[in-house]
Amino acid sequence: MSKTEENTASSMSSRLTENETKISFLIKDIEDLSDIVARQSRELEQLTKQVSFLTQKETERDTSSGIVLGDKPPHW
Repeated sequence: MSKTEENTASSMSSRLTENETKISFLIKDIEDLSDIVARQSRELEQLTKQVSFLTQKETERDTSSGIVLGDKPPHW
């Protein structure tokens, strides 16, 4: 093998190693982001349930007290 061929092979090997390293970091980043999205999805679902529950309770409270949301207070 000539010197030029050795340099080319070495250069290709170096680039391949560099690309493999970058890919492994990207895979790790994607896995981390996937975990974050899954966690946020669970949190969003929980918060949506809480808001629904609180809205229902507030509607029940307003219905039982005779107050309609959007009504002006008596002093208006």
